[in-house]
Amino acid sequence: MMRPCCTARSKPIAILAHLSSITARHQQFKPVNMARLDEHTGDDWGEMAKVYKKLTVGTSAKPIRVILDRLNALVPFSEASGIFDDGTGPGPIISRIIEEYGPTLPKSCTLTATDFAPGMVEQVKNVQQEELQKDPASPWNRVSVSVLDAMDLKGIPDDSQSHLTAGWVFFMTPDPQKCLTESRRVLKPGGVLGCSSWKGNQWMDIMKLVSVIRPDKTLPELPKEWTSAPAMKVELEKAGFRDVNSEDVQVEMSFDRYEPFLDLLTTKMPMMINLVKDFSQGEMERLRQLMLEKTKEMAPSEPGILYGAALVATGRK
Repeated sequence: MMRPCCTARSKPIAILAHLSSITARHQQFKPVNMARLDEHTGDDWGEMAKVYKKLTVGTSAKPIRVILDRLNALVPFSEASGIFDDGTGPGPIISRIIEEYGPTLPKSCTLTATDFAPGMVEQVKNVQQEELQKDPASPWNRVSVSVLDAMDLKGIPDDSQSHLTAGWVFFMTPDPQKCLTESRRVLKPGGVLGCSSWKGNQWMDIMKLVSVIRPDKTLPELPKEWTSAPAMKVELEKAGFRDVNSEDVQVEMSFDRYEPFLDLLTTKMPMMINLVKDFSQGEMERLRQLMLEKTKEMAPSEPGILYGAALVATGRK
């Protein structure tokens, strides 16, 4: 992350929930006990923020690398006038931008990082404080960090940004197209957008075992428009972006031990908490056993690695 400026629905894991993701707009067609990302508050995700960063850094690193490379090729960061990290989460994208491109960023370039979840915003502010203690002259001294909804970028002027990044955000909101429209609104003519989604991942498959215990308990499904590179390309073009490119990026999630990893999936992820809140002790024990067996099947030894495929799309206003 794997996720922030978005809405509650926007930061579960770049990513466990980045990592697990789905949108609420399909919920009217789903079973009544289906978990909904959009029914959780920013405070719910605040709990996840405590462990979010550790898990998502490795998982999101490669897709973020691709996003930044593609954007830099379209409009060099050395020519940036405004960089907006939408749905920043614990700040992996804005951190990478400053780390890798900070010395070449124009002094006049504004830097903004926002998220729907206050817990995520606090994570970024903590990073900002730590970095400024190391180097008071760092570009972090001009990063504006705040709570904001990806579907309604209030206070961000039209045609004000040269670059906008959104890691694992839009597809988790009730209206991804509205997020794209807002992104295009705040971008300058010729400005560029880089966003990501999930094609699939093994940790989500593990969480889906909840329906084996209770068939009426099902995890939400990613909207099909955001589960393939060709479909994402269509979504960006529909919103008015041009020169759109979309691609698959293979990712890995590493963990040290099985049990703490399963603790995270079952006790920290808001969507799972909602699904298992009325499980009996026996049902929870059976679920944990199924999840453990599945995890061992995918990763036979500790420490282990799970695999997934992210999607990255870029486009120009």
